[in-house]
Amino acid sequence: MRVLHIIADGNPGGGTTHVLHVLDSLTHTYTCGVITQSDSYLLREVQARGIQAIGVDFFRHRLNPTLPRQLRSLITQCAPQLIHIHGGRAGLWTTLAATGLPTIYTVHGFHFLHKSPLMRRLAIVSERVVIRRASRTIFVSHHDAQIAQAYRLLGPRQQSAVIYNGIELPTLPRSIPSPPAGHLGFIGRLEYQKDPGLFVEMMSHLPGYTATMIGGGALAAAVAADIARRGLEARVRLLGPLTHRDTLDVLPSLSALVMTSRWEGLPLVPLEAMWYGIPVVALDVGGLSEIIEDGRHGRLLQSRSAADLAQAVRSVTAEHTVRERIIQQARTRVQTLFSVDTMAASLQQVYETVVTEARRR
Repeated sequence: MRVLHIIADGNPGGGTTHVLHVLDSLTHTYTCGVITQSDSYLLREVQARGIQAIGVDFFRHRLNPTLPRQLRSLITQCAPQLIHIHGGRAGLWTTLAATGLPTIYTVHGFHFLHKSPLMRRLAIVSERVVIRRASRTIFVSHHDAQIAQAYRLLGPRQQSAVIYNGIELPTLPRSIPSPPAGHLGFIGRLEYQKDPGLFVEMMSHLPGYTATMIGGGALAAAVAADIARRGLEARVRLLGPLTHRDTLDVLPSLSALVMTSRWEGLPLVPLEAMWYGIPVVALDVGGLSEIIEDGRHGRLLQSRSAADLAQAVRSVTAEHTVRERIIQQARTRVQTLFSVDTMAASLQQVYETVVTEARRR
């Protein structure tokens, strides 16, 4: 079977890492191809694997009337038996291409709840169109599945599945050198969703700590200015965006990972940190409660308070017994629920079911 993956955003991040994990896990079973943003990190990574990769400019215009026709032509050339779409932007344009092929749509978190009222309504309509025309929708968390139900995005008899994102456990070390005490990490785009400003504010409550922030985005200049304004230049360094491999190289230097996101789907970076033995302190948004039970697998906070985050950081970095217990329980949880093998087996079952149903029609 030939499976064509379509994802608009090819920048380093959870969505691109997920697609690469899927490709690495399933190319021995299926012939795969990828359509993604031209001249992007993902395009280069896919090409380096010897997999067909086609670049398209998904971001030249918000409304590009020629893009559906272009996608339809490229899809016809690729001749897939199944299309797997990742994310809302790729979902809308591919749906408008109207190929008639069996299609799986993976929702990597819903963003519309945080948009203005007009944009929220438009995004809900867009998601409803994509989901209802897909052969099957995959949610990466039960949280997203509940949002879809609440906003009536699924059709009355439409089938869907929750398949957790997975990480490649065998490629990650089971033990790493102890990191320096009090060195924290922020890994994510410097955008409104990730709220990097709250991380910087938290650092002003932790005078004995240092931090590394990895990521680029629209708020990069504002974050740098905030660090300078608070006099934190000597304690907080900005590395900019890194590849997934380079980010993994930085993880062992952290004594804790802090996530200040306003919303998430089911992010990969806390899973990787947990497997590396790095406690995670996060705000309770999206699917994070499906990864972390507060006090057992990390710290999960309800309050968007810099002071509360700082106190939680102290509990997982300064209290040795608490830290060791969290590390062991977090690793067990990742191994049980969030391996790539588990994810790939579930995806393969959905692929086969969808294609079989299409052949019977």
